[in-house]
Amino acid sequence: MLRYPFSKETRRATQKVARDIQILINIVSEASGVYVMDEAVVRVLSSLDQSEIIAVNTNDERDLLIYSAARLLVEEIGDQRLKEYQAEAESKAVNKHLGKEKEEFVLDMCLTSFGWKIESLGTVREKAKLPDYLGLFDFKMQLQDFLEVAPGFHDNAWKLVHRYVEDGFVPIRKSELYRLISGKFKQLILNSHIDVPKLPSKISEAIQRIESELRGKIKRTAPIEITEKTVNAFPPCIQQMHNDSIKGKNLSHEARFALASFLLKIGMTDDEVLGIFKAAPDFVRGLAEYQVRHIASKSGGEGYTPPSCRKIQGSSLCPVYLGAVSDPLCEFIVHPLSFYQTRAWEVSKGIENHSWYAGKMQRKQSF
Repeated sequence: MLRYPFSKETRRATQKVARDIQILINIVSEASGVYVMDEAVVRVLSSLDQSEIIAVNTNDERDLLIYSAARLLVEEIGDQRLKEYQAEAESKAVNKHLGKEKEEFVLDMCLTSFGWKIESLGTVREKAKLPDYLGLFDFKMQLQDFLEVAPGFHDNAWKLVHRYVEDGFVPIRKSELYRLISGKFKQLILNSHIDVPKLPSKISEAIQRIESELRGKIKRTAPIEITEKTVNAFPPCIQQMHNDSIKGKNLSHEARFALASFLLKIGMTDDEVLGIFKAAPDFVRGLAEYQVRHIASKSGGEGYTPPSCRKIQGSSLCPVYLGAVSDPLCEFIVHPLSFYQTRAWEVSKGIENHSWYAGKMQRKQSF
């Protein structure tokens, strides 16, 4: 139960110890319950440091309250980046634990916790009798359950167009099931809200400690600032990726490549581009450095070229194509760098009337 805070069993057991927020606050404010708040602070700070979350087990039923207390602290602080860090770390901890569990336990937890009915495809011998394409998978999952979580994953392998679907079921591998479970848990954290009452001074001190660490983290991971003049020349797709990155959101692999290659092509250094991604909850400096330098060094130093508008649209990264925003220049260009060159010239000349496009440029796209 300590490993899976979202499970039906854990929620029931937790409510027996503290049936509401006020009782939770009373328990962690008592001398004998202070350890719960101390461990909750450690749990939150672990998520900030991207270190492993350890399930504390002292054989006391109040151990179940550590996760709840950690969530309480984050909700009271009210910083979305901190919540993103917490959701990322908690989901990774769950994913790691799932690999050690028996299949029957995992399938039962899916059913009781999320209402997911996952069916096993059987033993190796049983799978040998199935069509060849099913032999690569371990389970089958109802389509509507799969779609609760999978669209939030960035890899192309999760897109439904790349999956087998038969009779309303999607075949999945064991590792994919673990990812879906941990992804659902992450969703639950990000979409949840706790109405926090007035807190006693002991808890306020814990919050101050976390806020101090958070300020340091934000300062260390502050993204490189791009001048307003430069941002104004960004195409809508790059603008969206840039905004999401500096807000601490995890970008898809395609988005990170497009943003990094674009910024490198317009003259930013490797370190400056690296700085744009520092706010991401899953930022690992060594890996990010390798990826940025790889993008910058292709073909004898010329670097990779950003993907075209068509490719960006195919990855669902074009807000104009998706109808979220509009920009008349997008109809006349087929590459983000072409947009940037034209818009940067307009900005330098102070041109705000874009009606000249129709007379001087050939229309190349229709949205």
